Amino acid sequence: MPQTILIVEDHDTVRELLRDWLSAAFSGYQIVECKTGEAALALAATQLLDLIAMDIELTQMNGIEATRYIKAVSPQSRVVMLTIHEEADYRAAAAAAGADAYVTKRKMHTELVPVIKALLSQASGATVKASPVAA
Repeated sequence: MPQTILIVEDHDTVRELLRDWLSAAFSGYQIVECKTGEAALALAATQLLDLIAMDIELTQMNGIEATRYIKAVSPQSRVVMLTIHEEADYRAAAAAAGADAYVTKRKMHTELVPVIKALLSQASGATVKASPVAA
């Protein structure tokens, strides 16, 4: 069974761009996607998700709430908050909910792939190689 990366993003264009980018960067991984925190929680309850790239601003259940619930049912899943919010309050709330990393969308082109590689390596105990992809 291939390792899985879940993208949780309610904006279709952003989610599709992330899917294409991460599919190219992590070609050995299955990339799945959803639009809501509720859908992410349902997936986490039924299948192993190695890594979740989670937006904060989602409809109904926000990404911080979803992360808290996901970590309760799937503590081995690594969560990267991917957001426009750069304020310390959001970072603290994400960390308190169990997020493993926090990347702002402004810096995602330089920080996201290395952060994901590091988290996946921690989870598996092996070195994860990302394909070289221009951001």
